[in-house]
Amino acid sequence: MLTLLRTRRRRAELESAARYLGPIRRQIRTTPLTPPPSPWRVSGVFAVPQLEAIGFDRESELLLVVSRDSLGVIDCASGEKIARKGGTQRDSRPQHLLQAKGIGPLEHSDVAIAGRKGGGLPRATEDGWSLELVTLEWPTQDVLLVPPGSALFVCHEDDEARFTRIESDSEIHACGFSFSGRSLVIAAGDDLTIYHRE
Repeated sequence: MLTLLRTRRRRAELESAARYLGPIRRQIRTTPLTPPPSPWRVSGVFAVPQLEAIGFDRESELLLVVSRDSLGVIDCASGEKIARKGGTQRDSRPQHLLQAKGIGPLEHSDVAIAGRKGGGLPRATEDGWSLELVTLEWPTQDVLLVPPGSALFVCHEDDEARFTRIESDSEIHACGFSFSGRSLVIAAGDDLTIYHRE
């Protein structure tokens, strides 16, 4: 009898969640992919064969990019490639520790990384921008940029959520903001997209 009551309660909870989330699911599905709104601008789009992980320096807009065969540093403000180290002389630390030794201007830094093996980047900025990574139809994930003063899941039938759907891919390895909140990156498959704002 107790199992039957739990099953009915769980079913009721799922039906309630479906009614609540239905409007936002419909809105996400019907929203076209677009670049982020102003003040964001594209800083760079890079093909990185065998992209594995990315990580921001805590003191700047420099991004460490880790691929299977190399390391690179990109200035997210300008989109300029600052340093590259190829070959097998990479950091000997295992990537599952989610840290990599920097190169070039980051050579004296240990950088926390996020990518295929886990980790995470900041998903919100001090002034209120946030990122939501949602999966409506696995394995595709959508990256939604939510402006300050909005919340994705506070959506009712008479009120639509405010967001921009900026990426949709089945291989999103990492996405997030720099520690200053002025740069936004998405690593999907072997592609790296960088946005920046002043």
